[in-house]
Amino acid sequence: MTFRFGHSVIRFTASGNDYTLVVPPAIVVFDGSASSASTMFGGDGFWHTTVPVDYTGNVFLSGLSWQVPVDLPGGINPVSWSGVIDSHSTAVSYQWKWAAAVYDPFSTNYNDLNVKPLDGSNENPYPNSDHAGTPEAFKAFVHGGARGGGGSNFTGSYSGTATLTCP
Repeated sequence: MTFRFGHSVIRFTASGNDYTLVVPPAIVVFDGSASSASTMFGGDGFWHTTVPVDYTGNVFLSGLSWQVPVDLPGGINPVSWSGVIDSHSTAVSYQWKWAAAVYDPFSTNYNDLNVKPLDGSNENPYPNSDHAGTPEAFKAFVHGGARGGGGSNFTGSYSGTATLTCP
């Protein structure tokens, strides 16, 4: 099963300023021949994640490296992340949640981040308990802020879960 996620935008207002952040599109493939998951950022500008077909936990979908232009206040709410999911499969249910963390320094070269494709240590190139989406190469540089407290919270806390069911 393959699905695409595009037209992805994060929106929020802080200190009277509206922010709209365009997030790179993504392709996720659940592959019956994959024994381990992988995530890379392609020359086509898409995040590409391959997942063993039997995996049922959290999977990295897409992410954004954004250099914050000003000190933002804590507790920004609401923050929305929206996008369009396209799949040729029917009778599929997707669950969606997001998180945000602060790093200094960080990289805008997404392949330098070594993004973890799945939660946990099984079927994963990074055999640790980190969440999907953890930038494994930059864990030493996480700070408190956004939805995270720093320390070992490498992705920040998850938002609430939304569900989309395709008939």
